[in-house]
Amino acid sequence: MYHNESQLNKFLVFKIADHLLALPISDVLRVVNLSPVNSKRLPTMGLVQIGKYTIKVLDLHQQLGSDTFSHSSDPSFLVVAHDSQGELYGILVDEPPDIVELLPETIRSLPKSTNHSKPIIEIVSHVAVLSQKEDIKTIFLLNLKRIAEPV
Repeated sequence: MYHNESQLNKFLVFKIADHLLALPISDVLRVVNLSPVNSKRLPTMGLVQIGKYTIKVLDLHQQLGSDTFSHSSDPSFLVVAHDSQGELYGILVDEPPDIVELLPETIRSLPKSTNHSKPIIEIVSHVAVLSQKEDIKTIFLLNLKRIAEPV
């Protein structure tokens, strides 16, 4: 089946807890490899200084109710992204993120009446389902505005 390359949307995909999360590549400024010293301090500080920018660090492991992150290993990477207002955020991740291309028809909005008792639903705006042979992957597209709102 032929598809137009320009229809593909690129996303930076990373794993937090048991979820695959993604941000549009256009919202990602950089991925920073953290030193062991910085990775221990970041979750407790909540802010990081990179060059002249102060970046709010979002600990999605805590937001998604996963304690495995804080006990098993220190974060190795910081994904630096911006929201539509240009506000900068850093997301702590354990493993290097991947770039994934998604066709628009694989991306669906979440229903408005979704049960918000699940923490993941509160921070995502869309979901993409990828079928690769017998493996089906669900990727949640993050909404930085929802993540950063005070609870």
